[in-house]
Amino acid sequence: MIMPFVLYITGLLAYYFGKINGYQFIIFIIVGLGISIFGFFLYRKDKRLKTAFMGIFYILVLLAVFESRLIDYEKYTYFLISYNEPFEIVGDSGINVLAVEVIETPYITDLGYLIHTVEFSTNKEVLDAEVVTNIIRYRSKNEDLLSYVRPAEQHFETMKENVIAYLPGGSTAVNRFLEREDIEGDSAGLATVLSALIEKGDVNNNVPIAVTGAIDSKGNLKEIGSIKAKTLIAEQSGFSHILLPVENEEEAKKVKKDEQLNINIIAVASIENAVKEIMRLNSD
Repeated sequence: MIMPFVLYITGLLAYYFGKINGYQFIIFIIVGLGISIFGFFLYRKDKRLKTAFMGIFYILVLLAVFESRLIDYEKYTYFLISYNEPFEIVGDSGINVLAVEVIETPYITDLGYLIHTVEFSTNKEVLDAEVVTNIIRYRSKNEDLLSYVRPAEQHFETMKENVIAYLPGGSTAVNRFLEREDIEGDSAGLATVLSALIEKGDVNNNVPIAVTGAIDSKGNLKEIGSIKAKTLIAEQSGFSHILLPVENEEEAKKVKKDEQLNINIIAVASIENAVKEIMRLNSD
């Protein structure tokens, strides 16, 4: 009687760890539905078992509806990450935000052809490509479904709240930046706070620095994504230093080694650490 659930769990685990695709996972559930229907008719004279198999059938129908959205995500194969020009929130602050453009690409599995097509159509260099795994697909599906019952998390809004919490009163340029509607993600949090501190005169900086990193409301740094692309952008844009979260240090160092870059990687755990590093750079 538990065989339909065993099939569902087996299919879910196989899908989650990339052993099967979304279509095959749905087939697991359909087979479970078939077994429950077969059990219903086989034991139709046994009221208890008949009711049990009917209950299993309805549960699997709900699971099939819940998991069927995965089919919509099968078309995505790679996230391509391309170059965006670094920019200052506060003019002449030396704090340059590292931003990337993430391009979702459906159906095409030939990565070389995909990169060539995107670069030709956008006139931007593709710096990195991230494989869309089943784990990413499953989490995205769940987030989309949850958005029907609660608002989806807006990472830029979260960053805005954390910056305001850390910097009551803010600053003119920072306030303008936080009102922009063309920015996504939270990785500009560190650069935003440092820019505000410089604008207010609390920190002095004369060294051009590429900066990336998300923060919490207490000013602690959080891990971010697209480190390879951001490190390459910093190097290509002529920066001697990149400031980033400690959690991303090893990845950035690997990129530096693999790509034979010259940029100096400065990893920090908090805004206070970042300020100290800026003071050190300016005293050298």
